[in-house]
Amino acid sequence: MAPEVTVLGCGEAFDERYTNTSLLLRAEEKTILLDCGYSAPAPLWNALADPDALDLIYVSHAHADHCFGLPAVLGRMWEDGRKKPLVILSQPPLLAQIRDSVEAGYPGLRARFQYPIEYRDALPGRSVDWEGMRFAFAPTRHSVTNLAIRVEAGGGKFCCSGDGQFTGESRALFAGADLLVHEAYSFEPSPVHGDFPSVVRMAADQNITRLALVHIQRRVRREQGERIRALAAMVPEPGDRLALC
Repeated sequence: MAPEVTVLGCGEAFDERYTNTSLLLRAEEKTILLDCGYSAPAPLWNALADPDALDLIYVSHAHADHCFGLPAVLGRMWEDGRKKPLVILSQPPLLAQIRDSVEAGYPGLRARFQYPIEYRDALPGRSVDWEGMRFAFAPTRHSVTNLAIRVEAGGGKFCCSGDGQFTGESRALFAGADLLVHEAYSFEPSPVHGDFPSVVRMAADQNITRLALVHIQRRVRREQGERIRALAAMVPEPGDRLALC
């Protein structure tokens, strides 16, 4: 099967209608979860009933709408009898926070897990090879350190920004992607978020085949829908499946 991305959620941090932005990537017979905010677990469980279905989780940064769902997701895997190893890939400081968050949410539970977790470092400028895939990372401009990711797998090139406006490093990371899922918070420039006009222009300049815009500010989504639909980009809905090639 060709690599494919399923949109579990495409919302921003405080959106009452849309789940936090979270994606499933299926490639090389593996399933990867990209970000897991506090509202992401239920859509994930609906999409993947098998506790062994996930092979790797990537977390882009330390904001709650990208990582606070992990204690519940990891705990349910344990409760449902998972024994298969799991990889969690993220920035080294955030890996420690993830371990602490499981303990804070469910004291003593992590010690009872019957499946091993391998924590792997995501570092700008360094690639990670895993199960026939290659991951690379670059910082964006955000209020906390965020790493965009590029995944090369199954002949396809997929990129996801996490949060934040693109930088020179992330522009280079995205170049030539078959699919880029990028945050676009509003039409106005922001010091910590992507904006529609510049992200669309960047994608064209970097020869990106398909651009999908997520994490749209809730009032902008409600009030400027026609303007958003006029953009030269996809605006996916939860449940949408996006093929890489």
